[in-house]
Amino acid sequence: MDSNVELRREIFSSDAWKIIDWLEDNQVTAYLNERQNVSDSIKQVMYRVNMPILTHLFNQDGSFFMITTKQGEPVGFLRLVPKGKGAEMVVVIGDREKWGKGLGTNAILKGLKQAFFEWRVDEVIAKINFKNERSRGVFKKIGFTKDKELPKEVQYSMTMEEFLKIAA
Repeated sequence: MDSNVELRREIFSSDAWKIIDWLEDNQVTAYLNERQNVSDSIKQVMYRVNMPILTHLFNQDGSFFMITTKQGEPVGFLRLVPKGKGAEMVVVIGDREKWGKGLGTNAILKGLKQAFFEWRVDEVIAKINFKNERSRGVFKKIGFTKDKELPKEVQYSMTMEEFLKIAA
């Protein structure tokens, strides 16, 4: 399971500006469930807080990681949010030039390792917009199973046992 991405815990101010750019790109945010004003919220923090490292601000309701190439170039982000005995995963490849190159797949696999081995959760879920064929395909390809249809999205899940079978 060699990977072309890393998950970086530290969030620098340059990352925050990149995230703002991604969240202002309609093609990137077309299927995101994020609040529409989230980039404005980040901007307000950036103008208010003059700090080079913003890790603590991005990790308030879970774990937030920058997805980077092996060379350290940020291409997206991954968030894990505690949900009962499990975690919900959100993955965004913000750099559209990097779409379709397997970065999301590898980031999800790294996120699963984090959730199952560090957090020790029983299950990881992902809620994906019905229209987001690309994202739904990636989660299914990895081995997530569809377990719920919600009003605007499909919920996929994977248990620790299922993950151990594919990681073996």
